[in-house]
Order: sequence, then C-alpha cells, then structure tokens
Amino acid sequence: MNQLKGLYISLILMMFVNLMNFSFFDDDYSGIAMMLSVIIFFIATLFFINASHRMKDAGQ
Repeated sequence: MNQLKGLYISLILMMFVNLMNFSFFDDDYSGIAMMLSVIIFFIATLFFINASHRMKDAGQ
C-alpha cells in the first residue's frame, strides 16, 4: 500500500511542478520543470518496480 501512495504522491508532485511552471513562471523555467518532472518520474518508476517485486514475492 505504501508503494501505491508513493505513486500517487509522485503524480501530484509532477502536476504541481507543471502548474507552477505554467501559471507562476510563464514558461520561463520550462527546462528546470521538465528536469524535475523526469526525476519525479524515475522515483515513481522505482516505487512501481518495488511494488511489482513485492507482489511477485507474495504470490509465490
């Protein structure tokens, strides 16, 4: 369940980064926002891999 919460929080953070970039910074820092989104995506991928391994272990 913690992995699912981690994925959801990662999604919220990615949307928040994009919202801040579009609304407050007027796309001036789009490169930095994209880099932050990619880093958050990689973190979410780690949560997903961890969850899938735990599901495989619990199934065996």
